[in-house]
Amino acid sequence: MHPSKPIHVFINKVKYELASPVTTGAALKALAGLAAADVLFLQQPREDEVIANDQTITLKNGDHLHSQPPADYGAGPIPEIIVALERELEGHSVTLHQGPDCWTYVVIAGYRLPSGYDRAEVELLVKLAPSYPDAAPDMFWVSPALHTASGALPRATTTERLLGRDWQRYSWHLASGTWTPGVSTMRDFLRAVAARFQRLD
Repeated sequence: MHPSKPIHVFINKVKYELASPVTTGAALKALAGLAAADVLFLQQPREDEVIANDQTITLKNGDHLHSQPPADYGAGPIPEIIVALERELEGHSVTLHQGPDCWTYVVIAGYRLPSGYDRAEVELLVKLAPSYPDAAPDMFWVSPALHTASGALPRATTTERLLGRDWQRYSWHLASGTWTPGVSTMRDFLRAVAARFQRLD
């Protein structure tokens, strides 16, 4: 049997060479210098796949993976830029949570949905990177989980545990170039989220 040829994959947009396409989540984190507690995702066309540390996976040349810090952070001190965010979202029932590495979780209670879902409102969660507002928010989460009126799960959704409970994650991203640092705001992001809900898929 011929030995496997090396392949190249990208982790957080950095290129790495693997001696074999068969590896584990723990080995990939070690290769990229990631903390073992971080969550590793394999990017997929419809829904990103979570790769556990002990999971064996066969990668293809050119596969992309990305990571994020673990979710259950609890509450902590809120930096000034987040205080400003709270003022920007005045009129919404907003709770802010912060944990290690300065990631911030914005939870909006009573978020109203368009007709066509199995409920009228949810809690909406948005995660903000330490570099927000220079970095755009990415993806969003709702609780409880949504179904369309026909009973179907919305496209590209999965369950993820955040802040001590299960949330339905939408693997959804802003189009390239739509977030302008210093100009774009959380309200702009929420308008894009509302447009995603309007698709009813």
